[in-house]
Amino acid sequence: MILRARSVRWVSLFGLLVASLSFGWKVSAASDSGRTFWDSFEGGQESLAGHPWQIDSVSRIEEGPAADGGHYLRCGCGDPLKLSGARLMGVKVKPHTGYLARCKIRCDGPAHHTFGILKPNGLDFLSCRDAYVGSSKWNESVLPFRTEDQTEIGFYLSRRYGTGSVLFDSIELVEDDTVKIGDISPAPNPFPQVTSAESARGYLVSQQHWMDLVYPTYYPTRSEVVKGLVCRLSIGEYEPVALSLTAIRELKNLRVTLAGDLHGPAGEALPAAQVKVGVVRSITRWLTNSAPLQPGQRYERRPLFIFPNAPVELPERETQRFWVTVHAPSNAKPGSYRSSLIITADETTQVSLPLRVEVIPLQLPEPEATYGMFYRHGEQFPEFRTEDYFKRCMIDMKAHGCNSVSVYSSVERRLPDGSIAISFDHSGLSNSSGVCYSLMRQMELLRESGLLAAGRPLPFLATGIPGDGTFYNEEKLVAAAEALRKTQNWPEFLFYLVDEPSPERYDQVKELSDVVHRVPGVRTTTAIGEPGKLAPFYDVWIVSESVDPIEPVVRHAARMGKEAWTYECQSNGAEPRNDRYFTGYFTWTARLKGNWQWCYTEVSGGRLTDKGEIELSAAGYEDPWRNCYVLPGPQENIPTLGWEARREGIDDYRYLQALREAAVAARHSSDPNRVRVAQQASRFLLSVDRRTKRPRQVFPSTQTARVYNHLTHPGLRPSDYDAIRGQAIDYLMRLGGR
Repeated sequence: MILRARSVRWVSLFGLLVASLSFGWKVSAASDSGRTFWDSFEGGQESLAGHPWQIDSVSRIEEGPAADGGHYLRCGCGDPLKLSGARLMGVKVKPHTGYLARCKIRCDGPAHHTFGILKPNGLDFLSCRDAYVGSSKWNESVLPFRTEDQTEIGFYLSRRYGTGSVLFDSIELVEDDTVKIGDISPAPNPFPQVTSAESARGYLVSQQHWMDLVYPTYYPTRSEVVKGLVCRLSIGEYEPVALSLTAIRELKNLRVTLAGDLHGPAGEALPAAQVKVGVVRSITRWLTNSAPLQPGQRYERRPLFIFPNAPVELPERETQRFWVTVHAPSNAKPGSYRSSLIITADETTQVSLPLRVEVIPLQLPEPEATYGMFYRHGEQFPEFRTEDYFKRCMIDMKAHGCNSVSVYSSVERRLPDGSIAISFDHSGLSNSSGVCYSLMRQMELLRESGLLAAGRPLPFLATGIPGDGTFYNEEKLVAAAEALRKTQNWPEFLFYLVDEPSPERYDQVKELSDVVHRVPGVRTTTAIGEPGKLAPFYDVWIVSESVDPIEPVVRHAARMGKEAWTYECQSNGAEPRNDRYFTGYFTWTARLKGNWQWCYTEVSGGRLTDKGEIELSAAGYEDPWRNCYVLPGPQENIPTLGWEARREGIDDYRYLQALREAAVAARHSSDPNRVRVAQQASRFLLSVDRRTKRPRQVFPSTQTARVYNHLTHPGLRPSDYDAIRGQAIDYLMRLGGR
């Protein structure tokens, strides 16, 4: 699709610093010392504090709308591939002491920045932050570090690469000896008091909401300790529930398994195969580095993946989360089903935890919105460019609520005589990475997987011979594809023209749009921000969720007879609250017709090796897992927490849609009680709109902070999602269910 993932090749910052010496910087020691250092470039290169900055030839101090005062440092005024920046040496510090370095930062165009603390030699980092700048507004970047045996440090500010500039201001250094290094994963609670029974078996059993991030360092409160789990879902629905085990002593062979089928009151059974137990595993995110990474820096162990069930070893005073996904198949009878989860450790059965599943007499409608993922089979790891893997992915998407998918296909080929023919039944190169399946075969695989849904358009990213987004055969190709689609009874193709176009590409967009629209009834689409003057050329606007507010764009689309969808191309399943919100309530309250994510999986994320090891494509730094929602493996795909949350968001949408449809149907009922409940349900839906409307977004300065730390709707707690769904179910039951 859409956003071309930035390079995942790690470039040694040490090498970049060595290269920077050729800029002709002159180093002189600063004379100021003390507990706090501060500079906002108001004194120019000499600075207010008397410390001289060494600035390279493609950076400068400018006057303008600064974060503080009227001046700032602009790094990156020339070659976008050239490292650019400034440094300041000779700042006195205390040895073996903690400090906070701060700066104000913003971007002027796409750029990657480094904010670092240098050792006295001016070449090596003591610590640094290195990330893509994601905000054009002034924001704060904070770099905690400890000085080790250093008594003098330097600041380093740079634009590492990018077509834009990075602006720095308000450089500050504050002593703070509470700064820790090593594993700083959140540990919000003290270790709780334990009972004699808990001490004897060696662990605590607790429950936190499945959307809460439970790190290995998390300790439960006594109120979170549970003696049973409850799950409530509709017929055909999947529903997650999670439990945590916290080790009082080191545990070997810790495992959670289902005792057997779940049994209902009248002898009905929910087969054990409909309950899947998984183990949550973490990745290491280095939050500071020393280029290359070294022990002693700051990092967190971020819970991210849900692995197949297997025994685990749990160190003393660490927490392991287990994930339970319950499915009520389409033939499930409503009622209460019971079984137990068996917890074993050290080869001994120790706890039987009751599990109760409530299947409610509701069957949710298919969502009105078109839900899909962008997926490029040519961008998978070589061992996963197979038809079996392709089908595996499509089946998984369907099981997670998708009713559409992107279609990438080569549709022209050069014949031996040099002519260029239209061809829908050959496999060709879609890019430098690998084979793109023929359109015919790809559609066959989609049909076999069950992902082709009537009335659900498919974004069609067709590749022509010229390789520049055009087709040699122009409207003849479009007409041929449309004729084939009708013959094969495939869903509508939306011709995807020019990825994320800027207004400067007006002529190209117009030309391609004209070609497609010469064929009656064929529609166009692309991922876009504010459509602006390009709006007339696209029939479906896949609007970036970063457009804020998005509602005026949706209304504008309706006035023009267009459809407004949305997409998000930065996240990676690491924050389940954001994935659930974006997929469900955001789509519902903004009245969007489609919701898409970049992307299901690609090489830019990583893979599971045949030895069961997580191999990430990026270096183990702040953003080691990029843009992808599942981890491909030899036997199965490993979901992220956010991938499971995306399905729950689709179900949130379906519950609200079911209630709206039921309320509309009951308005003219002869039963006054049903009419009254329908009116109450309608008022409830209005209150949900108000409550779940996206607040104005204030994004962090870096893209990594946005992906891992930012909450799209911080006012909605996990319990609020449960409460809204519970009220919707209550109204649906009172209106007679479905």
